[in-house]
Order: sequence, then structure tokens, then C-alpha cells
Amino acid sequence: MSEILSSFTHAVEGFSEAIRKERNLKVHFVIGCLVLLISYVLELTANELLWLIFAVFSVIGMELLNTLVESIMDLYETKPHPAVKFVKDVAAGIVLWYSLFAVVVGVIVLGKALFGWNQSLGKLIALIFVLFFPSISLVWRLVSSWRKKGLRS
Repeated sequence: MSEILSSFTHAVEGFSEAIRKERNLKVHFVIGCLVLLISYVLELTANELLWLIFAVFSVIGMELLNTLVESIMDLYETKPHPAVKFVKDVAAGIVLWYSLFAVVVGVIVLGKALFGWNQSLGKLIALIFVLFFPSISLVWRLVSSWRKKGLRS
């Protein structure tokens, strides 16, 4: 039993330390708490409530994972390195992607409950994120690459 308690204690320490150190985790945690507080006073179906809870927990979980990856990579390599940058950027991208998912869930569930929005708006936003976000990311990458080459010339 003491091993289980010890494991739980370490998990709580890790979580609290991450919240203490990581600004983005604090931001996601505050937003998640606000969303859940708002959902508490709204008349939501069990399904809608579950989607909101899933979205909040997913974003916070991914931010914790991002914190872990960044910490491990900082231990691995202290000097700037392209592979480390790539790993950190991908980990941050995972958080961004889950945050976009949470926005879609929020628009669908909270938009309907607070403003009477049709779920079609959520579908449209999801479609925009899935179709256009990767395209915009690639264009961003190309423009950044061109700028770097222009600076070196």
C-alpha cells in the first residue's frame, strides 16, 4: 500500500511542479477550469458534458506531455540542435492540435448552450482547422525558409 501511496505522491508532486513552472500549463488549466465552471451552470446533456471534460483533460494532458518532452530534450542536448528543435516543435504542435479540437468542442457545445448557435458552425471550424491549418503551416514554413535564405545571401 505504501508503494501505491508513494507513486500517487510523486504524481501529484510532478503535476504541481509542472503547473508551478510552466506558464502555458497555467493558462490551459485556468481556461479549463473556467469552461468546466461555466458548464456547471448550463443545462447540458451528459454527452455534451463528457465532450467538454474530454477536451479540457486532453489539452491539459497534452501540455503535461509537452512539458515532459521539453524537459527530456533539455537534458539530452543543452546546445541548440535541429533534432531537439524538431522534437520540441512537434510536442508543441500536439498541444496546439488538441487545443484546436477543444475550440471545436467548445463552439459546438457552449455555442449552442450560450448563444443558440447551430452545430454547423462547429463543423465549419473543424473543417477549416483540418483542411487549412496544415496548408497554412506549410506556407508559413516556406516563407520562413525563404526569409532565412534571404538573410544569408
